[in-house]
Amino acid sequence: MARTLFVTLHSKAALIFLLGIVGIIFSSLLVTRYFFLFGINHLEDIEITRANQQAKAVIQRVVDNQVEYAVDWAYWDDTYRLLTNGNTQYASRNLEADTLISLGLSMMGFADLDGRVVEARVLNNDDEREFIQRIYQSAAIREHISQSLPDDALTPLSGLLEIDNRLWVISLNPIRDSSGTAPAVGWMVWGQALTGRFPSAYENILTGDNSLLEGAILKQIETSEHIVRTDTKLTRYTPLYDLNNQIIATLKTTEQRRYYQKSRQVFRYLIMTMLAITSLISVLVFILYRRKIAKQFISFERDISALLGDGPLPHKRKDTFTHITEQIKALAHASSKTERQLKETLSRFDALYHSQHLGMIILMDDQIIDVNQALLDLLGYEREQITSLSIRELCRNDESTLARLTSLYHQSSRDVSHFETALRCYKGNTLPCAIEAVRLDDGENSSLMLSVKDISQQKQQAELIETLSHYDTLSGLLNRPSTTKALNAALANQTGVFALYFIATRLREIYEIYGHHAYDSMVKHIADTLKGQFVGATIGRLSENEFIVFTDKSNERDLEAHACLALKASDNHIALTDAEFDIGLKGALIGPHLQFQHFETLVHCGFYAIEQARTGSKYRVEIVDEHIAQAAQETLVINRNLVSALKNNEFTAYFQPIVNATSNQVIGFEALARWHHPSLGLVSPGVFVPLAEKHKLIIELDEVVLEKACAFLQQLQQHWRKKSQHRLTIHVNLSSPHFGARRLVDNLKRLINRYQLAPGQLVLEVTESILLGADKETIKRMHALKALGVQLALDDFGTGYSSFSSLCNFPLDIVKLDKSYMSEIETNDKAKTLVRSIINMAQELGMTTVAEGVETASQLRIVNVWRVDEIQGFYFFKPMSAEQALNTFGENEGS
Repeated sequence: MARTLFVTLHSKAALIFLLGIVGIIFSSLLVTRYFFLFGINHLEDIEITRANQQAKAVIQRVVDNQVEYAVDWAYWDDTYRLLTNGNTQYASRNLEADTLISLGLSMMGFADLDGRVVEARVLNNDDEREFIQRIYQSAAIREHISQSLPDDALTPLSGLLEIDNRLWVISLNPIRDSSGTAPAVGWMVWGQALTGRFPSAYENILTGDNSLLEGAILKQIETSEHIVRTDTKLTRYTPLYDLNNQIIATLKTTEQRRYYQKSRQVFRYLIMTMLAITSLISVLVFILYRRKIAKQFISFERDISALLGDGPLPHKRKDTFTHITEQIKALAHASSKTERQLKETLSRFDALYHSQHLGMIILMDDQIIDVNQALLDLLGYEREQITSLSIRELCRNDESTLARLTSLYHQSSRDVSHFETALRCYKGNTLPCAIEAVRLDDGENSSLMLSVKDISQQKQQAELIETLSHYDTLSGLLNRPSTTKALNAALANQTGVFALYFIATRLREIYEIYGHHAYDSMVKHIADTLKGQFVGATIGRLSENEFIVFTDKSNERDLEAHACLALKASDNHIALTDAEFDIGLKGALIGPHLQFQHFETLVHCGFYAIEQARTGSKYRVEIVDEHIAQAAQETLVINRNLVSALKNNEFTAYFQPIVNATSNQVIGFEALARWHHPSLGLVSPGVFVPLAEKHKLIIELDEVVLEKACAFLQQLQQHWRKKSQHRLTIHVNLSSPHFGARRLVDNLKRLINRYQLAPGQLVLEVTESILLGADKETIKRMHALKALGVQLALDDFGTGYSSFSSLCNFPLDIVKLDKSYMSEIETNDKAKTLVRSIINMAQELGMTTVAEGVETASQLRIVNVWRVDEIQGFYFFKPMSAEQALNTFGENEGS
């Protein structure tokens, strides 16, 4: 009987051992799966949130871009005149469907200060004014335009609005003139339909599957931000608010749960594999256990049998298991206290060493009683050192952290608290950490378990991102957006801001010749120089070669002195490179008395002052006065109005007669561009022609003058034929870009046919820069022009880079002597010799010679002696308008 009992005992022990192994393996798998899926869920939440916020940011960017682009139209003089004078041609010129489409808009409207619609344009809508009026009558816009605010406090308004069950991006701007100084005269509203356009128009930049939930469907879903998770998809809902701060739509972002599906499949295969392996191991262990451990049980059986057989029988018969059970119970009763303490210790150790990547701290009454090795490695302490500290010392008496920990002791529930704090390291420095705190209870005492994660790298990355968003990476100075914001704020506060504008005129040349290493070195040198000279001031880099310094804590004399030192110090960098070159650093000082209101106008004034400065000391700083500031403001206005001036036909042509040197009779005219600016009056060609070239508008300007010149010649020629059989000529200047334009020949054909010009009547004056290179294309183009019956004249000969051989290499008809020679021929023998040689050579080549700038009788006598063919200058006539020329040389002229 006893023999059978013990055989059963060791067999059962083997089975229990195997079941324990299997249970541990599968429990570990299930726990690992739980935490792995928890991490997957957290990662998916981060990704869906990022995709949702990206889509929301795209919508906001659409709103911001519309507001930014609308400013130019709201501050356009045409728009201003629409509200003040009622410009009847405004809609036909500017509110065509193509214009709205090019701006990315669906509608545009203009109203007076009371919200009454003056002009409106809505795509695909017949009742345009009523549609725009409804926008102005919406609650948010009506409240905005009806505010009782000073004129300078009127600001734009932008956001989302629902109209006719469609979602619209709406922007509202006050309308002023281009200078921004006149009071607002009305409101301009821009709008583009977001419904139907989002998200299809932005699929290439969006990462998730996005859609807008509008209208009745909003009542069927939860309107707060939330995430809905299924086995296959993850969806995040974010509410969007309109101008009234009411929920207008919900942004829905959906992504496939790829990671979740793959992880489930991986764990399925893992469990099947572990099941097969565990079964095999279990069989082997069971066989080995019975063969090895069974011998010990047989020995134990023999000993117990001898004990029971040799010893006295008990009063009440008990079997061996009952006896052993009683002994074990007695032992368990005697060691119950030790067992509870052991359980508590095991629980703490299990919590401390559960994670190998997180530092762990056990607190009791704010005293550190135990930590794991990860925390010791993290902070650099020995175990004895850190367990002698309180949490107050480790946190450097951070009251916020201590208050959080104290509240955990008194909570009824075992909630987990998350927060950030800085822990003191052994070397004295602090380490930013993320803390997760939870309370542990053992029935008698309460303790806290803190998990500690090092977030110093995340903090450094955040600081780096912050630095990159506000500072220029090469120079270490503020970048342009941050500089603009800071300077505009300083100007708005009117605290007496001095500004120093610097420009390194040769940086681009240095980059092209010596490469980016020399360029980077120069930029850093300029930045270090400015930092050293202007301690405490705000310094920014505006572009590749522009810098600005501004402060309200200095005076003009000190700033000028430091600026001169900065200009001198900029040359010291030459010794640090293998090559010698000049940075070309120049500066301008703008004082607070000029009362600039905006960054752009101040910077433009500094640039203009340097550009207009006369040659002087290399290290001299230009001081901007009221005259320079006014001139700079005018050039800024001209820059802004140049395009609209071409559209509004503000450019005209004046005509200076050209006379025959022998008969003193008028034989032709030169057309000269003129601009009558609405506010600045007559603008010099020396100002607007370079600006037109800079803004790539010179071809349009040339075509305007060419058209007016041909029309003038046709009108004048009708009266001229009654007095003379000689045909008049018209000279028109042709710029280099226009000479190379593809449409030049076709346009000339059109003008010649339209205005019935005879061969030789139209003369195009080209500059010497066109002749540089003497390539085949240039000569081919010149022959094509001559084939139309157009004469070619070389303007301002001798002032550029061409040589006398240019007259031989090109099919020219006329040579015009620059007026600078005329002022020299009376006193300068070399000038006389040069002019005489040019005239003789041109006549030998069969070319007509024209002397420009003849202003005195003495000059006239000299050029007549040299047999110049034609004369142009103030001695005979000044440039005149077309009306004056017609009155002088038309039907009212004497014989």
